[in-house]
Amino acid sequence: MDKKISKNKGLTLIGFLIVLVVVLFFAYAGMRVIPMYLEYNALIGAMNKLENDPMAKSKSPSQIKDSIQRSLWVSYASNNIKPNNIRISKTTDGIKVRVAYEIREDFLGNIDIVGSFDRTVVLR
Repeated sequence: MDKKISKNKGLTLIGFLIVLVVVLFFAYAGMRVIPMYLEYNALIGAMNKLENDPMAKSKSPSQIKDSIQRSLWVSYASNNIKPNNIRISKTTDGIKVRVAYEIREDFLGNIDIVGSFDRTVVLR
């Protein structure tokens, strides 16, 4: 008699659970990190809009801050970027607008995800 021994192929239950845990971990991390970058992307758009506005250089610092805040509000991205994060200074090239802020999100227990963002444009 010739008996063939067949080997089982596939994923075991424990293997499947390990893969599932890894996938869920990265999905959870993505759900925490992606909104930070979406907000930063909205900031980039608001600052590029300001930079391309020919009348922006003649605006007062409070009008510039208000313009950025309104653009962020329209994009639903005004949660973490506050007016005190916006710094405006005069340089020899023009008016330098810098937005620097940090976001700290809870991750797991006492582990946080920290995003530090900084964007500068010069209005000429």
